[in-house]
Amino acid sequence: MEFRQLGYFLHLAGTGSVSQSAKVLGLSQPSLSRQIQQLEENLQVELFERHHRPMALTDAGEFLYRHIKQPLHELEQAMALTRRFGDGRQNRLIIGSVVSVLYGLLPEVISQLRQDIHGTHPDFDIKVIEMSFEQQVSALKSGEIDVGFGRFVCHDPLIHQTFLRHEPFVLAVPKWHYLAKNATAPIALSDLTTDTLILYHKTPNSQAGLTETDPLLQLFEQTQTQPRNHVHVRDIQVALAMVAASEGFTIVPDSLKTVRTDQISYLPLAHEFTSPMYINTLAHNPLPNLATLHGVILSVYERHHIQVPTPLVDKPN
Repeated sequence: MEFRQLGYFLHLAGTGSVSQSAKVLGLSQPSLSRQIQQLEENLQVELFERHHRPMALTDAGEFLYRHIKQPLHELEQAMALTRRFGDGRQNRLIIGSVVSVLYGLLPEVISQLRQDIHGTHPDFDIKVIEMSFEQQVSALKSGEIDVGFGRFVCHDPLIHQTFLRHEPFVLAVPKWHYLAKNATAPIALSDLTTDTLILYHKTPNSQAGLTETDPLLQLFEQTQTQPRNHVHVRDIQVALAMVAASEGFTIVPDSLKTVRTDQISYLPLAHEFTSPMYINTLAHNPLPNLATLHGVILSVYERHHIQVPTPLVDKPN
């Protein structure tokens, strides 16, 4: 039995068509049929009911499909990630980041990192890409990025997360809003129940249909209140544009309070709500210059009198 035969089996099980799978896999139809027959001979069972169109799995085929699909996928990922140990990453660092982190101190971190590394490695290349948390997970596995900055906890065993800090949330309301008259008084969420809340998070697994409670709605649940109405927009920039257009209010990390200040008032919240920040990397895959990146982050945050764990630690339980 060969590893590739299992891959052929999975593909054919998905299409039910020898001709279609053979075309995608770059094989002739007789060659693909022969590989499947050899797999069946090794297992001493029939895996497909060939008189069906499209071809259907037998009970034995269903059993094999269920038990090898995920392990085989993980094995293929592991092999691809193993190849990356020798792909010349010494002279590059590609960073993925969610929008809200880009509005914070990350640009300053990257600027200092360039200065520190270019002093000894003038050919070192640093690139920044804006991407969601879910995009970061895929990009780390594919090698598109080397490190990511996000705000969600990751449960994927192939991803390692380092906790950076908790960033305070602030309330964003239109300049004319009655709550903006006293910009220093902390606002309770119960004062906002008659307004429209603008949501912007893309929660993990949302594309897979596994809906999770939006982080902003979770804040209301913690105080046993809820807004009269809420709408969802595609990202945090659009949410703030909607606030500026007097379509409602939103709650954003403190680093966003420099955006549209001529149209939006950013107010403190009565509850100490915060947004976590994580550094995402591949697990068990040493990243050159990661220690340097951590050191620069600590240095920049110290200049801004922001406390972070020293040294940086794995994500809290």
